[in-house]
Amino acid sequence: MSDKTIETDVLVIGAGGGGFRAAIGAREEGVKAVLVSKGPLSKCGATVLAGADLTADGRGLRELGFFGEPRDSKETWFSDIVHQGFYLANQKLLQRYVEDAPERIRELLDWGIKVSFSEERAIFTTGSGILRALFREAKRCGVQMIEDMMILDLLVDDGQVTGAIGLDIHTGEFVTFVSKAVVIATGGWHLAYSPTTGTRELSGDGIAMAWRAGATLAHMEFVTFCCNILLWPPHWLGSLFTYILHTLVGGTVTNSEGQRFLDKYDPYTVQVGSSTEWNKAFVSFASAKEIRAGKGSPHGGVYYEVGDIPWEVFDNTVTSYYPGWEYKGVDYSALQKMLRDGEPVEVGPAVEYFEGGISVNEHLETDIRGLYAAGECTAALFGANRVSAATTEMLVTGAVAGRTAGRYASSAGMPGIDVTQVAAIEGKALEPLRRDAGTRPPDLKGHIQRTAHEKLGSIKTKEEIEDLIALLEQVKEKELPELCTSSKSRSYNKEWIEALELHNIVPVLETSAHASLARTESRGVHYRDDYPDTDNDGWIKEVTVKEVDGELCLGTCPITVTTLTPPKGTAPYLEMMKRMMEAHSDVGGHH
Repeated sequence: MSDKTIETDVLVIGAGGGGFRAAIGAREEGVKAVLVSKGPLSKCGATVLAGADLTADGRGLRELGFFGEPRDSKETWFSDIVHQGFYLANQKLLQRYVEDAPERIRELLDWGIKVSFSEERAIFTTGSGILRALFREAKRCGVQMIEDMMILDLLVDDGQVTGAIGLDIHTGEFVTFVSKAVVIATGGWHLAYSPTTGTRELSGDGIAMAWRAGATLAHMEFVTFCCNILLWPPHWLGSLFTYILHTLVGGTVTNSEGQRFLDKYDPYTVQVGSSTEWNKAFVSFASAKEIRAGKGSPHGGVYYEVGDIPWEVFDNTVTSYYPGWEYKGVDYSALQKMLRDGEPVEVGPAVEYFEGGISVNEHLETDIRGLYAAGECTAALFGANRVSAATTEMLVTGAVAGRTAGRYASSAGMPGIDVTQVAAIEGKALEPLRRDAGTRPPDLKGHIQRTAHEKLGSIKTKEEIEDLIALLEQVKEKELPELCTSSKSRSYNKEWIEALELHNIVPVLETSAHASLARTESRGVHYRDDYPDTDNDGWIKEVTVKEVDGELCLGTCPITVTTLTPPKGTAPYLEMMKRMMEAHSDVGGHH
């Protein structure tokens, strides 16, 4: 049995913005809340790396005292997100997003965030500033916070969540959490890929444990690859800085033959698809086409350069935002010199955001009683393409999930714990420490990450997806059962943590691959080279994945529609993308 037991009304797993806001929401309902962080509090996860923009309708921002576009409305913003998500958004969930966004921003202002500037539909602050404000509020309202605690699995009895088993990363001790309700807010599965823009905590833990508990996953085929991510030299791998430079200042991307390959596409698509957040889907698609045609850089990307912009203009614009060419505490003056001297800078698509995850309704309830989810680990808010802020998503969904969980917990009794289930989870976790020989976790993880990037990237085919699925089947049968750590210490054993994470990375990546294979069309951030059309007649529906008796079961279900009915018809992917760009209003800039 565990070395320690903690009882609470609501257990929140994940200490990014969604987790903090969920814990605060539970306390607003008057119940006890425990927040568990896999890393240091307010210093880990995706939120700390965010840009960070907070989006709302222009009129709502204007009412908060910012620039805001007065012609805008919640209805217009809602319509734009539905169109830009290629019609797959859960419209009930999206309605919560657009309705609650201004209030979530207002309270953050009250809690002390600083705003640097605003646009028609966004204000800009920092991810670290958001986390500090949420941390202060969580502390003020009495949330119990525990850092450096990895949750291994949920405890479930007869379709109802009863708690979770955690591992104290510093001591190696197991902790049993007994809880009436659980909110999962663990973000995406970035560590399934390399390169990635995510932090090292983001290994799909929450999605995997919900999957093992019997929850339904949806939209797992929709993975956003951010374009123009630094690929070389290695110490810059995964940095967003060149993406920001290209969006903010401009410049050009070229292939290995020196061709400005965006010039071959429709000018309107290039203009909108390189100056707004459409660029993630469009420029990643165009870059991947060049790489797959053998016109890529030595390290699997393309090239970024200043192009026709006078260097003084380029440099002055960058330094006005990033003095000394410093971004997120990293000195990029060497990149400044490379660009000034015309040296090739290798960039390319890298995993950044996941539209898929745990299936929830507008109350952020899963199909497991007492289990809720918030933020990037949930599915269907944005449909097939996110072009609005995930920072606003985490705040809105976190508040709703926390309050819903709090109301549920206020009338529920404290559950009992199945000691046999606890012993099984802990015994499985200890297996890599007990083996004297076997598969080393870093080697296996690296092989999986590279294969996922190659076979399940921004462009994919049936054969490539099947290759990845075959690899994952082999990993499940042979490598995972033989994982072995070099050190047998339980105290802060990084290799042990990697072994435990692989048991989450593999099933989540497998569900994503099967969903990608099932969707025989191209839509949003999902592009099948063997099915290059967007098929509104056959594929305006969700692909769902569920574990039943140990087997992966695929299905489909209708999307949730309230006011906007999707159109009929089929068209080539880029043509449909252009239609989506043209369909949205002229309100709002880059988010």
